[in-house]
Amino acid sequence: MNGLPYIEISAALLGVVGTLLLAGRSRLAGWGFVAYLASNAGWLVFSWNMALWALFAQQLVFTGCSLYGVWTWLVRPALAHTRGGAQ
Repeated sequence: MNGLPYIEISAALLGVVGTLLLAGRSRLAGWGFVAYLASNAGWLVFSWNMALWALFAQQLVFTGCSLYGVWTWLVRPALAHTRGGAQ
């Protein structure tokens, strides 16, 4: 048996975790995008192996959105904090 079912389930669960983190609007909300990135990676592997090209294309776009979210919520504020300035 290959690992695709585990990848599929993990990708789905990580997507749910990401959504819950963002919905909570806490200081951990930005980590939802990290969960999304892991979910995106799982869906990319799954859709590639299953030849689900529309899902693959969708996940490529979602990966870009997740990267933007990581930048906006985590990286840029951390850079601003280390520089001692505003965002």
